[in-house]
Amino acid sequence: MAKLNVILIGILVVMFAASGVYAFIGYSGNGAMSAHYMTEQKWSDSSCSGCHVGMYEEVSESYHVGQDLKKWSSIMEYGVAVDGIDEDAMSVTYGQVHPGGGYMADYGVDIDCMICHEQVGGYDFEARAERIAAGDFENANEAAIEESRAELQKEPLYMAGYVLDVLAPVPLVTEIHDEVNGAPGKALCGSNCHTGDIATTAVAWTLEDSAYYDVHDNVDCQECHETEEHKIGSREYLFASGPTHMETEAGVKDCDSSGCHEDISHGGMVDAHLDFLSCESCHIPSLPGSDVTGTPVIKEFSWANGVREDVTYDSEFTPTLAWSEGVYYDLLPIAQEREEDSVLKPFNIINGIWWDEGTDVDVFADPDNSSLIGTPIVPADVLSADADNDGDVTEDELRSYDGDMDGSPDYPNAVLRHVDMYYQVSHNIVSSSVGLAEPLECADCHGASASDTLQNVHFGDSIKDCSECHDLVPVINWKSLGYDSDPAETNPPTDFSANTISVTIPGAKPTEVEREPAF
Repeated sequence: MAKLNVILIGILVVMFAASGVYAFIGYSGNGAMSAHYMTEQKWSDSSCSGCHVGMYEEVSESYHVGQDLKKWSSIMEYGVAVDGIDEDAMSVTYGQVHPGGGYMADYGVDIDCMICHEQVGGYDFEARAERIAAGDFENANEAAIEESRAELQKEPLYMAGYVLDVLAPVPLVTEIHDEVNGAPGKALCGSNCHTGDIATTAVAWTLEDSAYYDVHDNVDCQECHETEEHKIGSREYLFASGPTHMETEAGVKDCDSSGCHEDISHGGMVDAHLDFLSCESCHIPSLPGSDVTGTPVIKEFSWANGVREDVTYDSEFTPTLAWSEGVYYDLLPIAQEREEDSVLKPFNIINGIWWDEGTDVDVFADPDNSSLIGTPIVPADVLSADADNDGDVTEDELRSYDGDMDGSPDYPNAVLRHVDMYYQVSHNIVSSSVGLAEPLECADCHGASASDTLQNVHFGDSIKDCSECHDLVPVINWKSLGYDSDPAETNPPTDFSANTISVTIPGAKPTEVEREPAF
């Protein structure tokens, strides 16, 4: 028996020694073996499919690969509807944050698993983006790992994972594999792909001190954005034609979901509000401006003169509460009327200004309030229509513009649209100790009816500009929500500043009371 043990130990030693040698061969030129390191930037059926059966096809059908710009967001970015964007322009701009595959496959950019799953900091997103921006699609994925490949393949975790792959057809210790190529984290999603959300909703997730602005700073995206078959859960889009990423049952967890804030109570009166008031309405009382985010937070964009001009929030500002039953996709995200399933949610309202051909009857009749996307005029034509070159394009200039020189104006019905676009805010959740301000209290919404004088100012015949009295515009405007006055108005008026909101957490540890020692 002792002799047998010695033989077995000898065999194991030889196997580990051979696997170690084989590991070094892998990164020094053995293409078949080096694929196990996941630094070749290519999917390999021989080395990946053994564990990830059908995964390539699954990812190919996911929203992140098949994604398209939302119909209305392209107007702010490009000045035209998404259907009017040149595909080559899309590939070099939007392709910089695309994971590959889908329409990018036509340009030679295959799905790059590492763009989401690399965990040890060796992926160079900027190098990949620069190659795509320069039109060098073929080498884009390669560029992301080119500088760090040799070092990564010598990393202890890579080596350990590779040794296990050599010893067995499947990894023996999946924890090692996950440390190298695991689920994407919040920093990766926010810093490398979703930075554009800063401009519209002032999310602070890319900041080094993001924990100061969001109580969920230590929560990974997938903990709330449930994921099935690589389909990342998101909010529901309304009126979306064709496939969208909501064709899966995965969505965003509710605040009171199991494992989150289940059964937490603010008292009967406040809890009754949750039938028509979202939690984030009170827990996103203010948003950081460009001075904090380091990226312009948009208040207004304009294509009126053929080039985009922005007005930004330079400092802290207040989101606006408005009714919502979902987010529009094929319609402009304008203010919604209250419906049976509507709830109040916070929004950043961005005023968009652009020229439209006016060929749609509804757009021509009411350009500022129609929810139809219409037919935006390409900025290049707006710029060319400036006949006197004064930098200010007028309606007469655009309606008389004859770009094709056929003797007839190209846009005889051109109208300049000024549309308030509602961008839903969902992040920067605050608590009593985290955030720019504490959660809203009763008086923040109902203080306008605290006295006869205040009621007359807020609900009288003459409508005042809120900024005349307030440095920060109040979060709620009862008239814009369809009310003639505050629905909580009483006679005599109630001073809502005296009301406080408590928090009851089931099973919470009792508050400790300090006592003087007995002796």
